[in-house]
Amino acid sequence: MAGRIPQYFINELLARADIVDIIERRISLKKSGRNYSACCPFHNEKTPSFSVSPDKQFYYCFGCGVSGNALTFIMEYEGQEFVAAIEDLAQTMGMDIPRENYSNPQQDFKNHLYPLMAEVSLYYQQQLKNNPKAKNAINYLKNRGLSGEIAKKYGIGYAPDDWQNLLNLPYKADNNQQNNIQQDLVDTGMMIKNDKGHAYDRFRDRIMFPIRNRRGQTIGFGGRIIDQGEPKYLNSPETKLFHKGHELYGLYEMRKELRNIEQIVIVEGYMDVVALAQFGIYNATATLGTATSSEHLQTLFRICPRVVLCFDGDKAGRAAALRALQNALPLLKDAREVRIMFLPDGEDPDTMVRKIGADAFNQNVNESTTLFDFLFHHLTAQVDMNTFEGPARLVHLAKPYTQSIADPILKTRFEQRLASMAGLTEKQYIEATKNDLSKSNSTTQREQPKAETTNETDKPVKPIKIKGKAPFRRAIAMLLQNPDALPAASIDWIDQLDEPGAAIFSQIAQLIDQNETITTGMLIENWRGLPEEIHLKKLAHTDLIINKEQIPTELADILTRLEKEMIIDEWDRLITKSKQQPLNQEEKNALKTLQKEMLLRG
Repeated sequence: MAGRIPQYFINELLARADIVDIIERRISLKKSGRNYSACCPFHNEKTPSFSVSPDKQFYYCFGCGVSGNALTFIMEYEGQEFVAAIEDLAQTMGMDIPRENYSNPQQDFKNHLYPLMAEVSLYYQQQLKNNPKAKNAINYLKNRGLSGEIAKKYGIGYAPDDWQNLLNLPYKADNNQQNNIQQDLVDTGMMIKNDKGHAYDRFRDRIMFPIRNRRGQTIGFGGRIIDQGEPKYLNSPETKLFHKGHELYGLYEMRKELRNIEQIVIVEGYMDVVALAQFGIYNATATLGTATSSEHLQTLFRICPRVVLCFDGDKAGRAAALRALQNALPLLKDAREVRIMFLPDGEDPDTMVRKIGADAFNQNVNESTTLFDFLFHHLTAQVDMNTFEGPARLVHLAKPYTQSIADPILKTRFEQRLASMAGLTEKQYIEATKNDLSKSNSTTQREQPKAETTNETDKPVKPIKIKGKAPFRRAIAMLLQNPDALPAASIDWIDQLDEPGAAIFSQIAQLIDQNETITTGMLIENWRGLPEEIHLKKLAHTDLIINKEQIPTELADILTRLEKEMIIDEWDRLITKSKQQPLNQEEKNALKTLQKEMLLRG
């Protein structure tokens, strides 16, 4: 019997899939505001009431009440079992299904590593301020035009030129953990352990840029050498917290600074992001030593519809632009747009913005080359259109790109322009390319591996009832629909409450902590087949009657009120008990702590 499919793989599968694409392959969808609509495929209707949310990765029918994520839709529409639906979706996404009894790597995250990284970041910032050896680093930042305010906003620090600075951090691991600080620092990539078992700091005599996830937690660092040396930039390695292929530097700061983001500029390095922010341009982010991937673009498209890729104008920059183009083509649809901005020779965004100013820089961004204009320029540069063979060669060179375009309107327009450039009518173009495309598709089908049919799935989340106080039900609805709204402050106190709503809220918060790109559909997947699933689905489409921008504030207010109620309830319990019998020392200490908390909250 095949091994079970681990939950982490199901979550990753749903993270990579786009529910709009999955459903649109089976029924016709129409754009309706931020969502898509159609006549429900699960009951007869004349007026569309079936809604698909790309933000939540979730669908819901206001007519018959059906709802779910991409897997649920495949199961219901195709009449498949759960495992068969996973195999179908995995094959579509080109992913191999693990068939062994793996544990969930996300569950292996050690929660105390986040506070440790926060301590490391604070240490580096303090060193930049107080360490006499940081003078060169300060001068470098000043020469690059950075203010103390911007350095603080981005948490920039300094790693001293010593070998074991971090072992002296005021950090204590959880009492339940066997790891000591040295091992934790090795696990986070902040220290390196050699063959003899000796550990030393990875970053020394470097300006430090903390890399933060979307909740503002430090997950890694980039370190820039101050004087001469190699490498110029050194990044944290892959760890349990940090996966550089999925992360973007400056994205947290951007979302914290800007409420409405109309376009995002992807630049090359840390200093480019920070230098642009110094000039008031906060909508810039940088990949972390990797090419712009599909995952990067998917993340940014969830924030805004327009992405501008900023590259050097040299040969290497144009090659990087071409790689990014290949990743972007399958993702373009509706209002999504990718543009490419090539910098003048010898310039980077940092030097350019200082030379021409923010307004001119933004104008260059707005006037950047469209992705398709760049593609046509790339193709025509490889052929001589004045020869007899040139137009035909152009069409052949364009085939791989044509096949990558998923949006039917964009694909049609691209082919129309190709046909015109080749001197063909649309009908002639279709006839000329039809046979080649058929051969290509049949080859792809033959090469697809067959999926196994037997399997089990693990369910790491325990059944939790949702009934309880109305504030918790509203808080759960807010968090389900807007995972980004989870407060950065600790909510460990919720686990102390004997309240079903509190328990499920805490469970959802843990899942968001473990996966910063989690969506509504992915969250609910963890309760598949459990009694709570139907209640969570209802909360997922409940009208919150509030602007999205106000949700984090209201959610924080709800939690503040609930924490205050918990403190008062516990205070009353201990006071009542003290009137009946003497309190033990632990209870007396608890009463003092509660009194302080009540005074603080007023």
